[in-house]
Amino acid sequence: MSNLLQKYLAKANEAVEHVTTTVIIDGDEWSVRKLNLLDSRACLKMAEKDGDFDALKYSDARIVKATEHAFPWNDKELLKAYKAKDKYDLPARLFKNNPEGYKALLGAVEELSKDTPETEEEAIEELKN
Repeated sequence: MSNLLQKYLAKANEAVEHVTTTVIIDGDEWSVRKLNLLDSRACLKMAEKDGDFDALKYSDARIVKATEHAFPWNDKELLKAYKAKDKYDLPARLFKNNPEGYKALLGAVEELSKDTPETEEEAIEELKN
């Protein structure tokens, strides 16, 4: 087995240390995690439909992905209470009367993820450097 293969097999079993920050909204602490490349890709895919890009859906997806480690976005009662079709439909509904809270979460996501590559080309360039 090559050294390179052994290296990446070992990495697969390492504990991942996530970079997080806390945002206070209406006295509640929200834990926001830095998005990794796979999370960023998933958010981009969700926001692209039929060649169009939906910036609002992208923002909602990023908020969910960055906070789902600490908030139950997929809770059936929560989805039903807010009449949301899925967890990615919830952020706008949850914060409809508190746009500042939404902006605070999105701002934290953007601040933590500003150096995360969003495209394969950016990721390749980052790996080259």
